Amino acid sequence: MVAARYSENFGHCELGDQRLSRRALSIGQALSEHVGQALSMAFETAKDLKRAYEFSLMPIRVSSH
Repeated sequence: MVAARYSENFGHCELGDQRLSRRALSIGQALSEHVGQALSMAFETAKDLKRAYEFSLMPIRVSSH
């Protein structure tokens, strides 16, 4: 249920790059399905966890559009 609500609310996010948008959605989906759990439990592989950490360290760019 939480995952469906997440997808409904954030399924159309656009970060200016399809790969980044997909990654943001997959990270959000994983986190919404594992609320209150360790991050290592939210992601299926160590690679996915590393990508989530890397994504969280990316600088934020705000568009004026």
